[in-house]
Parts: sequence; C-alpha cells; structure tokens
Amino acid sequence: MVDTITQYENIKEEIDAAVGAVIASGRYINGPVVQAFRQHLASYLDAKHAIACANGTDALQVALMALDLEPGDEVITVPFTFFATGEVIALLGLVPVFVDIDPNTFNLDPSKIAAAITDKTRCIIPVHLYGQPADMSAIMDIARQHELYVIEDTAQAIGADCTLADGSTKKAGLVGDMGTISFYPSKNL
Repeated sequence: MVDTITQYENIKEEIDAAVGAVIASGRYINGPVVQAFRQHLASYLDAKHAIACANGTDALQVALMALDLEPGDEVITVPFTFFATGEVIALLGLVPVFVDIDPNTFNLDPSKIAAAITDKTRCIIPVHLYGQPADMSAIMDIARQHELYVIEDTAQAIGADCTLADGSTKKAGLVGDMGTISFYPSKNL
C-alpha cells in the first residue's frame, strides 16, 4: 500500500541532509526546525497557530485535554477510523459514542448525530478520510445548536477544503474549535 522505502530513495539526499542538520544542532525538540515547520504549516493552512505533537494520537489527546470535559462526558465520533480516536476518548475517562458513517463518503453522517446526543454529550470528533472532509457545515450547525465542541481529526485530509454554508471555503481542521493532523507514513499528504 505505502512503499516508504521507494519514497525515501527518491528524496534520500534531501532527507538525510535535513535529519543530519537537526542531529548536528543538538536541538531535537522545539528547536528552530520545529518552529519553522509550525510556521510553514500554519501558513499553508491559513491558521493562526500550529502546535507540534509527537503524533496524531497525542494531538487528539491534547485537544481533548484543552477542553473543560469531565470524566463520563460523551464524545461523538465514528467507528470507521484508526483506533486512536476512540482510545484517547476512553483514556481520559470520557465515553466514546459511535455514530455511523455515510456509505458514500465514509465520513461521519450528520443525519445520524442528533439521535446520539444526550445531556452528557460535550464534543464531536469528525474524522476526515481519503482526502475528503466530512460535511462540516452540517456538523457545525448541530454542534452550535447543542453547544458542543468540535475537534476535527484531519490526519487523512490535510489541505482539503471544506465548503461552508455561505459558499466560502476553509481548510479541513480549521472549521471546528480545533483540528489535529498526523504525518504517519500511511497518511495522504
């Protein structure tokens, strides 16, 4: 599916030079290369900020921890995703509530969200898949009606455009309250 060795061989010199420069600098965490990456990513997405985490799982956990959620609060998400989405919800003592996907897009089906909302629901995590974003206009309408947070898992749709109700567009990950990204080798970049 993903041939990382061939991909590496195609740009080996560039990767080796970049990695070598970081190692030679002795600044591996939050050094100038990470700062430049954050600035470049924020610029590419037209975002105010980009915060670097070790991986997409950590990013989801940090995003959930930034909200005022209590153990037992419910978070709506999809069952058709990498296990980390549900994992971090449960790890924090929250309750994952799985809402089915739209069989045409494989993304969260907005028409099924309202039936899953209870008085304990606090957040929705749509997972954008295969380079196409979920229907964020519909998801945001539901979230605002019920005063819910929205964290977009954009690991498989970095740079994708979401068309909003007014016809304007925003990059996936910037429509909800927060967005997360992963650069794991199997993600489409």
